[in-house]
Amino acid sequence: MPVVRNPQFYFKEGFCWTDVNSTYLKARLKKTGVFDVLSMSLFTQFNIPDWYFVCLINSRFISFYVDNFINNTSHFQINDARQLPVIIPSKEKLCEFEALFNLAVETKVMQFSNQLPMNEIEIKLNTIQENLDRMVEELYGVI
Repeated sequence: MPVVRNPQFYFKEGFCWTDVNSTYLKARLKKTGVFDVLSMSLFTQFNIPDWYFVCLINSRFISFYVDNFINNTSHFQINDARQLPVIIPSKEKLCEFEALFNLAVETKVMQFSNQLPMNEIEIKLNTIQENLDRMVEELYGVI
């Protein structure tokens, strides 16, 4: 007879990423549903929104940090994510990250619904990535 382990984590929202990655990590929000080991999922236990963690993980700074100080393989797993130094932002900074996150989501929705030509989407996404990288580097005192 099968045993259900950790039922408190089933059908719970959070954020996730693919276990195997290239140079840059990419995370996303996870809606309720079934997940497996190849899509690592975390669920926050603090009053920090999931999208903030998605922003941090999607930054180049965190990718380089992971590659140089945590795990330089092509895998980024739960225990690796637990070692990330997460800076708790001020309310003002959190609002800035939220606005950028929402812009990224809107742009991806436009991409998947073919509302804009692909070259315009790429330009918008590159600009969002540059802004995210700058914001994270400022947060961590890199620049």
